[in-house]
Parts: sequence; C-alpha cells; structure tokens
Amino acid sequence: MSQSQVPLVVLTDQYPFDTGEEFFEQEIRYLAGQFERIWIVPMRATIGAVKTRRLPPGATAILLPLPSSGAWKRRAPRHAARLALGPGRVEWGGSRRSATRAIRELHFAVDVLDRFDALVRTRAYREELAGRPFIAYGYWLHHAGGVAQMLRARHDAPVAAVSRAHAYDVDEADAPQRHVPGRRRLVGGLDEIYPISRYAESFLAPYARGDAARIEIHHLGVPPIEGNGGRQDPLHIVSLSHLAPYKRVDRLADAVGAIARSGRPVRWTHLGESDAARRDALRAYAAERAPGARIDLPGYVPNERAREMLAGEGYTVLVNTSSGEGVPVSIMEAMAAGLPVVATDVGGTAEIVRDGVNGRLVSAGATGEEIASAILGVADADAAEYTALVAGARRTWQEGFNAPVQYASMAERLRSLADGLQGGGA
Repeated sequence: MSQSQVPLVVLTDQYPFDTGEEFFEQEIRYLAGQFERIWIVPMRATIGAVKTRRLPPGATAILLPLPSSGAWKRRAPRHAARLALGPGRVEWGGSRRSATRAIRELHFAVDVLDRFDALVRTRAYREELAGRPFIAYGYWLHHAGGVAQMLRARHDAPVAAVSRAHAYDVDEADAPQRHVPGRRRLVGGLDEIYPISRYAESFLAPYARGDAARIEIHHLGVPPIEGNGGRQDPLHIVSLSHLAPYKRVDRLADAVGAIARSGRPVRWTHLGESDAARRDALRAYAAERAPGARIDLPGYVPNERAREMLAGEGYTVLVNTSSGEGVPVSIMEAMAAGLPVVATDVGGTAEIVRDGVNGRLVSAGATGEEIASAILGVADADAAEYTALVAGARRTWQEGFNAPVQYASMAERLRSLADGLQGGGA
C-alpha cells in the first residue's frame, strides 16, 4: 500500500530532542510506513534543545519559540477573548469552588494558546500545512491534546484530531491538587482518544457523552528482544527509570539492603536518569541502606543499549516500585526479554504484571522488606516455577504488548482517518 499524502502532525513532549519518550522511537517507524510526510512538534522542548534521535525519511521536527513558562500570567490578558469564548476557553467547571484548581485551568488554557499560536506562525505550517487537511496526533492528553483540539477547530481545512492518554495526563491521584485540567474540553473537542490501558480509560469514560471523542484502548508495545530469559543465580536485580520522586527507587534500595542483610549475595543495576545530582543522591542513599550489596548506577542508557542489557546481562528480575504508572514500558521490555517482574500494584501495572504468572505484584505501599520478600520469592522459586514465570512473561508481551502488532494497528487507524479526510470526510 502506498503512503498517505495527508500529512501527519505529531505533538510530543520532548521527542526527538533531549531525553524522554524513548518508546515513541518504535512507533514512529510504523507511522512513517503509512504517511509520506510527518511533522513532529514538541510541546516542552525549547529553542536550543539538542536533537538526540534520528528520524525516519519524511519526518521533520519543528522547535517552537516557546515563551518562559514562568510568565504565563503576564501573557494571559492578550488571550482574553479566546480564554472566554471558543475552543481555547478556560474550562472552569467544578474548579470554581477551588481557586488553586481555577488557576491550573487558566494556566493550561494559556499554555495551549501559546503553543498553538507559535505553531501556526512557523514557516513549516504556513508553507506546508495551511489549506491542507491533516491528522493532528497528540501523544499526551495535555498540551499536545489541547493543541490538536485547537487545530481541529481553527485550521482552514479539515483536521482529524486525536490523542493518546497515558498516566500523568489522566490520573488525578498523581496530579497537583488532584486535578487534571482541560478534561471536559479535550474529551469533548477531539475526534478520538486512545488510552494505553483500562486504567487510563477509567478516567475518561465519565466525560464521553453525546458527540464526545471516541475512546478506544491502544496499548504501547516494544519489539522482540532475543535472549535466554532470566537467571536465578547469582541474584541480579535490574530497574529502569528516571529518578523522579514518584518512581520511589529509594524503596528498592531499601529492599536490596534487606536482602543483603539476610546474607544473600545481591547485585542491583539501575538504568536511567541523566541528572547527576539525582544519581548522586541515590548512590549515597543506597550506600547507606545496602552497604553489603554490589550496586551499579550507570545513568542514562539509550533505549537500544538498555534492550541489549535486558537480553544479555543475566538479570534475575526487573523491579518497579513506583507510586503511580500507566503501563510501564520498562516492564514491557523486561517481559519481551523473558524477565519476570516484581512491581507495585499501581495505575495500569496489574494489566501487565500478573501475580504468579509472570512475576509478583506487591501493594502500592509495600515496604522495602515486603518488596525484598517478593524478589526472593521469584529468585528462590524452584527451576520449573521460574521457567514458567519466564514463559509467562514472554507470553504476556506477545499477546498484548508486541510492537509490530500494537504500532501497526495504531498507524493503520490513523491512516484510515487520513483516508477519510482525502475522501472529503473527517
């Protein structure tokens, strides 16, 4: 099948600049197979950001001249008319009873208008997109989804506006003041929304009324990872994430310390985090809590190298101790490599980690000792049980999180919307 002539505009957070959204590196390959021209517009990267990822043929990134985030209140008056009426209006709703929530709604609306205005002023938009139908694909149901909604409403040709929904962009429990701004506006103003889990979907379903966006789950996925699965002995724990507080990697350090104090030789490798100060803080904490363990903190590791390590380093188990998640890509990659997983039962994690099938789930508030017990439950299982966990991990990946299946399906869905635009529909 030939590629669509309808352009695809993907609105990311940072990709392909700096670090983050490494998982999108897989999806864009499938999008490029369906679309001749792709424009990628980060919502958070600013002029001067370093491009760190190679794009496929036909894909181009646009850096917007974003204003300082700290000056949004001074910019609000120039948007006054649009903040009051039209698709850029502030979603007051229940926030009227809370001044803090009202400010968050206003801040979100100003940020979206700033980004929309910056985009439509770019040369790429004026010369390549103006007057043409296109697909606006927000990768997150936040600023990206908001700009997609604005493009649908204000572009001078038909736009099919869609967005993924992950975790921080839908989960009120992890949001400041337990409030995610723009919810009704986005669900009501987009054509389709693709939550990556049943958990993410649960936050959107209450708003899906009348002519609201069609909501359909589309999992993320990872490619196959060739390897022999995990190895029980020697015990080698791996974790893979940045070191934001909600990742609670210090809780894993507590667990490693508990294992070391029991007299069991243990090694822990944590992959991720480019901020040296955060790594140093974790290193100091781990040295205090787990002095008898061998601990490696190599920092940020490119996705391809991380996958090689999951396949070939002989890890026993991947551990995730977050307080909040969507469906973690690191867990998908561990399972693609045949690694059992120990994880906290938060967000959509239970949709991939099945206790006793491919690893162990522990409570969201599990202590270091409780996490250590779950890790040893995997590491000390008899050979047949551990082999079954390895097989269960690979089967979970194959059935629900296989990139060639998941991303091909997503690309085909966007292609079908593009075909509808070419045929005169939306």
